[in-house]
Amino acid sequence: MKKTILFSMTYLVVIFLTAGCANHYSNSELVDIFSENGLNTKETDRGVVVFLPEVFFEFNSIELTQTAHEKLVTIGDILVDPKTITRRIMVEGHTDSIGDNAYNENLSLDRANIVADELVSSKVSNDRISRRGYGEKYPIAPNTMPDGRDNPDGRAQNRRVEIVVENLTQSN
Repeated sequence: MKKTILFSMTYLVVIFLTAGCANHYSNSELVDIFSENGLNTKETDRGVVVFLPEVFFEFNSIELTQTAHEKLVTIGDILVDPKTITRRIMVEGHTDSIGDNAYNENLSLDRANIVADELVSSKVSNDRISRRGYGEKYPIAPNTMPDGRDNPDGRAQNRRVEIVVENLTQSN
């Protein structure tokens, strides 16, 4: 009798836990969904990072291209899905290495803000979005060649925004 009750209770706990998990996409499911929509993503310890190579900015600019607008609409559609609605989003802006640190931090935050505002216009709740500008702190490509000459292609790659769909917290 005790074994039957213990088994029944264990079974119910498993059902409740499984039902709770079914309400949210896992990180790997999100990576698949973003990838199926032509977006470059990676699962990290912080969550799912959506890289926006099409959202490189011109030098000293925060203006989005038409391609960037289209990609952000797609991302917004995914982020308003009921299975992602409880996930927090961090929008991170970056710059190349030209200019002083304070200027680049402000420019990178402006880039993060323009992308976040575009997500909000796609019906993503502003309450879910945090915005951060890192300036030139985290380059993904060299700003200069090994011999010290300028690397325009590398600098262009560093003028970017990344969107982090943060890991679910225990309260979700």
